[in-house]
Amino acid sequence: MNVIRVIRNIKSTNLHIEELKKFIGKDTEIIILPVRQRIGKFFNRKALLELSGSIKSGSEPLKFQTKIRNEWDKRL
Repeated sequence: MNVIRVIRNIKSTNLHIEELKKFIGKDTEIIILPVRQRIGKFFNRKALLELSGSIKSGSEPLKFQTKIRNEWDKRL
């Protein structure tokens, strides 16, 4: 799994993000969260709970969570 994190101030509906070049022609999912919803290096739990269930993973939540954790562990 390739994951990138880009923090930008959005000034228009036209975005130019160099980091996305490697994803051209691939199916991707883009999630935008305002930075103000973060506390330190951890996300605000209330803000994340409001999003709970809004992202469709195509699989059962616990299986999806396990898959994501396994992918994350491969990076370490």
